[in-house]
Amino acid sequence: MKRFITIAALSFGLLVGVVTAQPTPEDVYKCFVELGVSDLQTLQAGFAKGFADKRITPDTALKLCQRLKQSPAPISLREGVLQIIARALLEDLPVEMLVDKAFEGLTKGVPLDVINDELLERKATLGEVKALLVSKGIVANITIRTGPITIQLTLAIVDTVITEAARALEDYVRGGGKLEDANAIKSAVQLRLMLNPIIPKTLTNYIDQVVSAIEWAQIAQNIANRLKK
Repeated sequence: MKRFITIAALSFGLLVGVVTAQPTPEDVYKCFVELGVSDLQTLQAGFAKGFADKRITPDTALKLCQRLKQSPAPISLREGVLQIIARALLEDLPVEMLVDKAFEGLTKGVPLDVINDELLERKATLGEVKALLVSKGIVANITIRTGPITIQLTLAIVDTVITEAARALEDYVRGGGKLEDANAIKSAVQLRLMLNPIIPKTLTNYIDQVVSAIEWAQIAQNIANRLKK
């Protein structure tokens, strides 16, 4: 009886292990192959970097690939979604906003060519926000001093700042905000940063000091220009 219980316990443990096993990068790459992508090398390079940097998980990537496999759209458009995200990862950009928009579009049945255009435009915004913050010395893995306080900038914190600022700017422009009101644009960004619990309040205050309203407004204008094309 004791042996039976032991065997049953081992079997249950193995079963639980199978059920709870998380997808691996290899599972994701296999899905890319099954999807029929034409540039597997770039996808593997981008997503491998994303997995290593913890900007995306294999679980999320696999779910996105599986959703794209269900789409009747041409393979070029389905692969396009993955390529935009992969190239963003290769450029050291956070991709949470892009992944969220891809899932949202697929769930709502938005045509994939429209989704691709949206992702490309938002990727440009992420790049511009990152470049602006880098020019102010706000980069990962350094310590900055603001008055008597020092702040250790982790990759997660900096990525969150980039993502939230980009989202605030995109929402402001797409929501019909006045492009000529630079102070309103800056306020929209600062409020979004302030509301995110991951971002230290001292860092939000520091960004308020070193990034001008004109600089945030320029990115907002760039977004508006891209949306007109």
